[in-house]
Amino acid sequence: MPPVLAVPHIPPPTSDRPILDARSEPRPALRGPIDDLEARPIARRSGAVLGGPALVCWSIVAAAGGLLLAAVSVGGYRIADYILASALVQLAALGACGAALRIRGWERLGSGAEVASQLLLVGLLAPLLSVVAASTNLPYRDEDLLALDMALFGFDWAHVIAVARGWPLLLEVLSHVYMSLLLQLTILVAALLVVGRVARAQAFCLAWVLTLAATVAVFPLMPALGGYLHFGVARADTHVLVTAAWHHVDILAPARAGTLSALTGDTLGGIVTFPSFHAAAAALLAWGFWGVPVLRWPALTVNLAMVVATPVIGGHYLVDVLAGLVVAGLALCVAARLARAAAPSSA
Repeated sequence: MPPVLAVPHIPPPTSDRPILDARSEPRPALRGPIDDLEARPIARRSGAVLGGPALVCWSIVAAAGGLLLAAVSVGGYRIADYILASALVQLAALGACGAALRIRGWERLGSGAEVASQLLLVGLLAPLLSVVAASTNLPYRDEDLLALDMALFGFDWAHVIAVARGWPLLLEVLSHVYMSLLLQLTILVAALLVVGRVARAQAFCLAWVLTLAATVAVFPLMPALGGYLHFGVARADTHVLVTAAWHHVDILAPARAGTLSALTGDTLGGIVTFPSFHAAAAALLAWGFWGVPVLRWPALTVNLAMVVATPVIGGHYLVDVLAGLVVAGLALCVAARLARAAAPSSA
């Protein structure tokens, strides 16, 4: 009979915490308010943390929709594009379905649909409302913005563009960076949801919506043509691949004259110079990508380049860029504060 081997007694673990749990904890230096919220169990955060920013987002989107309806009802405007009207209705329905799924516990799927709906809706409503806002027809402020550039920064826009025109390859590269905004936005939202950074996705969405609302609200007080049109620099004389700095006047001019009343897909081009939404978007995207470690540094590099590209590709003045960054910073502060205020106590 073979000898019986004694099996050593292994005491049960004194904690329910998995052994490998410590490896998965992010380094303290990389954590922030949104990271702390996401570390809480889903049952404790899905309704409250996401409910606060989501509710504010929907309130802003609803207010924008109400303003557009008022412009159509009493302002003499009309939505003359069936596809555009249909898109607005379908996106609202998508958002409602997403909110219902999120409340039912399908956090990533529901929040993904909700965030996509909010971003697309505000992306349609903001340019339409900017057309309505342009009808105030206040004087162009290009000279004032140029004077601020010189007084605050010693920045001579015309001289900088004259130098940049001698670097055609640089202008072409910056043009592609400038055009990457929508692609970055799509990648960011998808990446955040894939890696489970749902609260960060919703906070980013709120900051994006707040920033767009602020730029549209400020725009009619500081309308401007932009540097290229103000100084009469033709696109053919540059190596800029983006036409927005020249063609936005095709919408801006009739909107200011009151002759543009039909709102269609052709009126969705950006006409806001101050504050620069491109500069603001670069800051928001860099913050959003910071929550995806593998994309963190490439995205920061691209978005720093986008800030540099904003004056030379978009025809913005330097003060436009600064104002856009300030608006984005304030929007991020508000979004983070609302997310924390809506979160249940960890006690």
